Amino acid sequence: MAFVTLIIIFFVIIAVGAPIAVALGGSALIASMIFSPIPDGIVGQKIFSNLNHFTLMAIPFFFLAAGLMEKGGLVQRLVSLAQALVGHLRAGLGMTTVLTCIFFAAISGSSPATVAAVGNILYPSLMKEGYSPKYAVGALATSGSIGILIPPSIPLILYGFVTETSIPALFLAGIIPGIIYGALLLFTARFLAVREGIAVKSRATGTELFRAFRTSLPALSLPVFIVFGIYGFPEFDLMGIYYDGGAIFTPTEAAAVAAVLAMLIGMFIYRELSVRDVLRITAETGPRVGMIFWITANALLFGFFLTKIGLPAAMAQAVLDMNLSPIVFLLCVNLLLVIVGFFLEGVPTILIFAPLLVPAAESLGIDPVHFAIIMVVNIELGLITPPVGINLFVASSISGIPPLQVFRATVPWMAATIITLLLVTYIPTLSLLLPGLTQ
Repeated sequence: MAFVTLIIIFFVIIAVGAPIAVALGGSALIASMIFSPIPDGIVGQKIFSNLNHFTLMAIPFFFLAAGLMEKGGLVQRLVSLAQALVGHLRAGLGMTTVLTCIFFAAISGSSPATVAAVGNILYPSLMKEGYSPKYAVGALATSGSIGILIPPSIPLILYGFVTETSIPALFLAGIIPGIIYGALLLFTARFLAVREGIAVKSRATGTELFRAFRTSLPALSLPVFIVFGIYGFPEFDLMGIYYDGGAIFTPTEAAAVAAVLAMLIGMFIYRELSVRDVLRITAETGPRVGMIFWITANALLFGFFLTKIGLPAAMAQAVLDMNLSPIVFLLCVNLLLVIVGFFLEGVPTILIFAPLLVPAAESLGIDPVHFAIIMVVNIELGLITPPVGINLFVASSISGIPPLQVFRATVPWMAATIITLLLVTYIPTLSLLLPGLTQ
């Protein structure tokens, strides 16, 4: 009864036009007043404790790093490198779009930030090269979604936070699925370009390739340093200095390092970033971070109410009672998350459904790290499906094409996302191989 009341109140608040964060927190508070599972005196303490967590500090720093990379010239260098690598192939610029999104995703951790940063540079170039607007926005909106799969990933940080799963393990789990997704997108870019009639450019010379690599090296070194900093560099003993190969910093500290390095590279190596730019980008990052934290605080209060009324444990028991096989259970989860993706963004999806579904998944022997990747790929699908697919709106703002037309443009590209989802769902080794090597 408490759960039914909670859901009714939630949708009533949504129906009157309130933001999702208000609906989450408001429905939990009202239902709590009716059924009293949460004492009034600890509601404020719970909201504060939800945000007073070291792990969440990574989010503003990764957002800041993405903004500094975009304005500091790092993205432009990554585009130049990708163009030198694949620009001579048919669909060279389309494949450059995918490759640049992969490079940028390895630092930003945000899908909308990836679409915005890469799209502002490459959409005009795609138009100039003769690609159709449909091809261009489809490539940008879909390829940008890889930003939340390849580490670092903000949804994976939140998943690790709410389920108490190792974030370094989650980051490792996203690497192989991210590479597979990127490869499928590159194939799609090549396949769809056959109908575009784009002329093939000449291959970059060795000198041009070396120059592109040299100028992009500072930008490329950023994700490499972050990855090795989290998981450890090779052990060495040099001139009496011994390093045991252990991690140098946590994922949260890695986010701060990424922001600082992006600022230093943009200011002192590429010299496209001024102190005024840094202050402006920092100010622009604040509202985006505030929005995520506001949703997080209310979603966790919503989840705390569900925990108090025993819903996660009840769901886990119900799954056991139904004798569902892991295959059928994961199929049901995928169908549920696809439907949820029509109406919820990635952050509330993780915060609401991970605490509910993970206990049920674990009861069937499904690894929570594997389950995290399944959830993230489902969220990637939700990013390019209306009515709330945020990548559609970002790509629309860049191109001037209405969001519904952007969605139609993404449909052929969506095959890569669906194939990736099926592969990571039913081949757990893709997600668990790298985390298993570190244990």
